Amino acid sequence: MKDIYELLNDVNVDDHEFEEMTVTEFEKAKVKSALKKSISKKNKRRGWKMNVAAAALVVGLSTVTIGLTFPAYAGNIPIIGDIFRFLDNEKTGLYDNYKEYSTEMNLTQDSNGIKITINDAVFDGETVAITYSIESDRDLGEAPSTLHLGSADIKGATGAAGSSHVTKVDDYHYVGLDKITPFGLTSDMADINWKIRSILRTDTGEKIKGNWKFAFSLPAIDSQFQLTNQSVEKNGVTVNIEKVAFTPMSFIVHYNQKATQEVQDKWHEAYIELEIKDDLGNVYTGEGNGGSGKDAYTISWSKTFEKLDPNATKLIVTPHVTFRIHDETNSGGVEITADGKEKEISIPVKSGVGREEFIMDDIVIELEK
Repeated sequence: MKDIYELLNDVNVDDHEFEEMTVTEFEKAKVKSALKKSISKKNKRRGWKMNVAAAALVVGLSTVTIGLTFPAYAGNIPIIGDIFRFLDNEKTGLYDNYKEYSTEMNLTQDSNGIKITINDAVFDGETVAITYSIESDRDLGEAPSTLHLGSADIKGATGAAGSSHVTKVDDYHYVGLDKITPFGLTSDMADINWKIRSILRTDTGEKIKGNWKFAFSLPAIDSQFQLTNQSVEKNGVTVNIEKVAFTPMSFIVHYNQKATQEVQDKWHEAYIELEIKDDLGNVYTGEGNGGSGKDAYTISWSKTFEKLDPNATKLIVTPHVTFRIHDETNSGGVEITADGKEKEISIPVKSGVGREEFIMDDIVIELEK
């Protein structure tokens, strides 16, 4: 049975009939991977004819891909020039400029048939972002996790929040992005020890044990801070925008929240989400970096947003508040006692029901130039 590339060889193609369309980094990588595997299976005597058909298909996808080849990298993983944007699938724009300001690492560790290579890393002064490639001798599923028994320790930090995103590129090849936000770090240098002791197949629950260790340091990229200390209050909740940090690729909003005793007696949680736009009409996409506080009502947070428009003169911050009641479907758990036994954590009774949402007044920040 002929595959699609053989069928293309039998078609008379007029390249003027193709409609140009934009494709994402993810789609480009998938096409390159499929083409590479198909080309490698064919007899060399037919190679010229096959390459012509392959080129025609790439042109049909996007003129941006013309001239791309299939060099090897980190064990024949198809070239992905910008893993930040690849994993974002070029949807949010948050990672559009991360590659430009990152440090190329190319650190590799091999364990139990799985090779992990740290490609790039960047420290924006708040969060460390690490991209990496995985080459495996077995299928790890569509979205394996490195967080199951992995940890990134940053010297001088009192704690950390983090996230991980791994996706499959082709058979046995994956790329990932891990973000770590250290709490209490006062240095402008992040000294990182990243240890992965297991990779989890999230589809089957299988754990592949190994020993992947990395140690490296990252200086914080240049940033400028603007203190704001502007607050808004509504329905017993106060939100204060403490400061904003501006980097060449993003801006980071530091804010805190507190709630009255009346709110605490009625609800288990008061959650704040920020919507941010500027005076030019741009609406900014962001990702939370986690937070710390004494309870679910008094917390300091930070959130990273995409690169600021240089012509903007104001930021308009709109806090969205959600009150929640916890039950067995969204909360609860166990704690380990001193003697090693599990103790169920009870959910205190509150008078609220379900959830309640409202929008607070805008906080307008005049940008210093």
